[in-house]
Amino acid sequence: MKNILLITSLIAFTFFSCEKPIQTDLTINFTQTVDGAELTTNSMIYTNSAGEDYDVKTLKYLISDITLHDRNGGSLQLNEVHFIDIFDESTFNFTVEDIPNNNYDSISYTMGLDAIKNISNAYYEENWFGQMEWPDMNGGGYHYMILEGDFNDSLSGYGTHTGGTMGGDYSFNNTNNISLTVDDDLGDVSININMEINNWYQNPNEIEFSTYVNPDGSAGIMMNMMMQMNIQMNGMTDVFSVSVNK
Repeated sequence: MKNILLITSLIAFTFFSCEKPIQTDLTINFTQTVDGAELTTNSMIYTNSAGEDYDVKTLKYLISDITLHDRNGGSLQLNEVHFIDIFDESTFNFTVEDIPNNNYDSISYTMGLDAIKNISNAYYEENWFGQMEWPDMNGGGYHYMILEGDFNDSLSGYGTHTGGTMGGDYSFNNTNNISLTVDDDLGDVSININMEINNWYQNPNEIEFSTYVNPDGSAGIMMNMMMQMNIQMNGMTDVFSVSVNK
């Protein structure tokens, strides 16, 4: 009987000691809200801080250098450049398989492309190449964001087109604190990066769609350095937030 118990114990010990660790796959989700509610497109139900009613008909943007940081100063880049189009579900997320075990305490990412990356034809093989090109006459490269719709009525349109303007770099980097311990027992996990659209227009700079004009008098803000700077400042303040779902 003692021999049987000993053999059974050895089998059990061998079984449990040889179990493979659980692989952790990390999914990064991109979401968009207005005043905390999920974005609804093509409906003039939103109001900015200037009192203008507006809708959202188009939203495309680039997030680059998405990187996890650990407590010891190490980093793990998850994606160099990711393109999001609110009408293309395949762009809503991406997954990185088998994240190394570590204690990650922050995630950083850049809205748009910095001056090193933002070069014409640098991403000609990407499916967003033709959609996000920025005019060569204004520095070339790519849009950081194309956010368009109507305001006040269906005859007045706005275009929040951000990018490198007149030689200036208006991309910006965000770092958000997180608490993510990856070990052999965690399993799959996701991180949500949310864009609060109304915050592009209100803090610290109140921005009116009716003031969208370039220095030469043409409609829009693609050559308007001051407007690009104000939108950049607002973006750095509170447009993006991050949450972890374990």
